[in-house]
Amino acid sequence: MKYAFVIFLLLTTGSLHTRAQQTVKGPSFAGADSLFALSDWKGASVTYTSVLRVSPDNASAWSNLGFCHHQLKQYKSAVEEFARALTLTKDPVLEKIVLVRQARSFSILKEYDHAFSSLTRALDLGYAKAGELEKEIDFEALRNDVRFKSVVAKATENAFPCMKQKQLREFDFWIGEWTVFVTGTDQIAGFSRIDLASGGCMILENWTSAGNIPFVGKSINFIDGSSGKWKQIWVGSNAPSLSEFVNGSYHDGAMRFEFEENTSQGSKQLVHFIFYNEGADQVRQHHKTSTDKGKTWNTTYDFTYKRKKM
Repeated sequence: MKYAFVIFLLLTTGSLHTRAQQTVKGPSFAGADSLFALSDWKGASVTYTSVLRVSPDNASAWSNLGFCHHQLKQYKSAVEEFARALTLTKDPVLEKIVLVRQARSFSILKEYDHAFSSLTRALDLGYAKAGELEKEIDFEALRNDVRFKSVVAKATENAFPCMKQKQLREFDFWIGEWTVFVTGTDQIAGFSRIDLASGGCMILENWTSAGNIPFVGKSINFIDGSSGKWKQIWVGSNAPSLSEFVNGSYHDGAMRFEFEENTSQGSKQLVHFIFYNEGADQVRQHHKTSTDKGKTWNTTYDFTYKRKKM
């Protein structure tokens, strides 16, 4: 019995060792990926080719093999392998990568229609790397084509979708560098710089009041996802100074925040906070409140923004 157990153990150990040796010696996708990561294009291409003979349904491997051949200037092989990857993948992220790689090879081959076709499909999937289009040397030949400008524009739009949303452009008239006056006078109330921020999804206000001891503040202005309306959140240095202005909408030539709020005394008041678009170089900002349901109104402040001359 003792000898039988020893023989069994030796056979089992030998079998495991043999399988381990086969695993180490045989090519694998992981091994190919490691060579690819090291930019060993020749070694990776040989390994991918070997493994794909046995397991030909790996879309990512076909894509990487194509990129290896692209780097090795074997562009015709590359476009064929990219095409194979596209027939296999169901992943839109991978598909987008493959299409852009394919476009690079088509561009080098001077197959410009195919290159733009691949880029168009990638853009439809959300490709957003306008910088890659403008800087990648493989796309140099495409840059003289009239279609290239629209491709870059679409990639930029994909990167910054807020820029194309009509509602988010309603408050752009406030963007700029301003000297701010008390309306109807030459008295300077302060200075303001209004910036487009967060890829066009937000308007950022930077305020500095006039005077010997100025106070500063900032506001963010954006579309509130819960209401679909504009919202402003202001924080000033004269703390505590956080204010929220809600229910904003642009109509009749002005951005209008009109809402009801509780006062510090616990009563309710109506608030109208209005930015009048008075042309390219002037904005009027008027804040007023009513404690009698709109019968009478009290002005809190009334400012006129005049654009600084550059």
